[in-house]
Amino acid sequence: MSRTAGDLAVSFVRAESGLLLLLDSSKWKLERGSAYPVRLVAAGQSVEAKALAETKGVTIALAESSFNAKLRTANALEVQGEGAALRVPLDKSALAFERLEMCFDKNSREGPETNPFVAPSRRP
Repeated sequence: MSRTAGDLAVSFVRAESGLLLLLDSSKWKLERGSAYPVRLVAAGQSVEAKALAETKGVTIALAESSFNAKLRTANALEVQGEGAALRVPLDKSALAFERLEMCFDKNSREGPETNPFVAPSRRP
């Protein structure tokens, strides 16, 4: 699930370890491999997290299930760092989060042997 907010590219990815937030900006000059402390705020709840840096973006693991539940119904997510606060609009994202989870569940059941680029064998 992706969206933009000004120069900020925002993506939510469902990985085996859970939900990840990816933030990218062409204006950023980050120290690759650094971990920056951030506070995430959504729907009246906040959690502390680490933003793991690449050159132009960060990855934040969203590990708190109660926070993730609030995130699904929130109108916005605020990512507060030491130097700035970033506001990510989330209006109308509940359905997208639901579809992301359904897609992950479906593809997790398929197993590693499947090839999504080849049609399944047909029986006569």
